[in-house]
Amino acid sequence: MKVISCQEMKEIDSHAIKKIGIPGIVLMENAALKVINNIDLNLNRYAVVCGKGNNGGDGLAVARHLIVNNKRVKVYIAGNVGSGTDDFNINLNILKNLKADITYIKGEKELTALKEDLQNSDLVLDALFGIGLKRNIEGIYFDVIKIMNDSSKQIIAIDIPSGINGDTGEVMGIAVKAVKTITFHAVKKGLMNCEDYAGEIILEDIGIPHSD
Repeated sequence: MKVISCQEMKEIDSHAIKKIGIPGIVLMENAALKVINNIDLNLNRYAVVCGKGNNGGDGLAVARHLIVNNKRVKVYIAGNVGSGTDDFNINLNILKNLKADITYIKGEKELTALKEDLQNSDLVLDALFGIGLKRNIEGIYFDVIKIMNDSSKQIIAIDIPSGINGDTGEVMGIAVKAVKTITFHAVKKGLMNCEDYAGEIILEDIGIPHSD
């Protein structure tokens, strides 16, 4: 199992997109499909908690696939959606066109709704923060992760549990406690040092060529 740093993963992503010519949205779609392959589709109620970056975009794409599989899906988005990445925005617009159930977390009202929905969900998918996290979680993001940990029956993290430093495995103030983490292309170093948060680690290819 190959282990790499977050910077190495960013460079691999950039090379795949800019030099090889694989669109980022294609990699995002591949990642979403691999997540779908690793979750129990016999459940009925799902919740997907997203940030506004590409990790959040992965979560939105996963939510779409659950919706087209006739599952009940609640989508929660934290952060300023206006500053979302291009690929995040593409998947958000698709969900809007599908009339998906989307809640933008702004304050106590949405946090209360999040708690209730997570308690009623069979599975929660964590797509809040990816490997780019550099500072401690605070404010409403802290509240979101605490509610996720306290109210979810089970959580699956996409790429890395939100709140974990991708290089060291350090908990950046608070972190999602997942039963399973589905990571892509190669295992990030931090995942090797946070088993209480990552749970079972599953490595999946998403169509990026591997170098020797």
